[in-house]
Amino acid sequence: MCFECVTATARNDFKSLVPRTGKALSDFIPKGYDTLDAGQSVARGDLNKDGLEDVVLVLKNIEQENPDNLNDDADRPLIVLFRESSGYRLASIAMNVVMCKGCGGAFGDPFVGVVIEKNILTISHYGGSAWRWSFDTKFRYQNNDFYLIGKTYDSFWINSPCETIGDGARDYYDINFLTGDRIRIKTSEDCKELLNKKDKIKIKPLIRMADSKVIDN
Repeated sequence: MCFECVTATARNDFKSLVPRTGKALSDFIPKGYDTLDAGQSVARGDLNKDGLEDVVLVLKNIEQENPDNLNDDADRPLIVLFRESSGYRLASIAMNVVMCKGCGGAFGDPFVGVVIEKNILTISHYGGSAWRWSFDTKFRYQNNDFYLIGKTYDSFWINSPCETIGDGARDYYDINFLTGDRIRIKTSEDCKELLNKKDKIKIKPLIRMADSKVIDN
């Protein structure tokens, strides 16, 4: 059996369950799903610059994330809803931008939350054990769709002898896909700076949020 084919079918099945329009947020949450318990799973703010409060929902499959029947790698769909005078309109569904429950390692569920600020949607994750990491992705609505415009990754060793947690064996980068600007910082386990550099990467066509994968971005 083709596992990827089964997964793709399941994701398409979910998308078919979400209506195009609705009066209440609950209209867009299919039967068997609910907003995620972990982190901040609901965000409100203006995403398309029309002055209205749009909403982002991160959902879970209730059965698959039930502690008695836990599927650690179950999809966590993200839904974007544009506010309209009569209710809400579905703007986007992304199936691969929120990490699974088991993706955080010993630290537990890595999902921190979703935030809308200055018309930009940020999705944040945090995980690890003695080695900690954080990963933020930023998406913006432009050209009638949502696109990945930036990402920030930071990892470090919490048991290092450094005065500040986060300085030991640090590996940090921040990329702006709109401008190509990149910041990179690296330190050794004994807190010595190995790299602190600003440079440019080649600007490529932006990735749609619907096509984006949080692990591969």
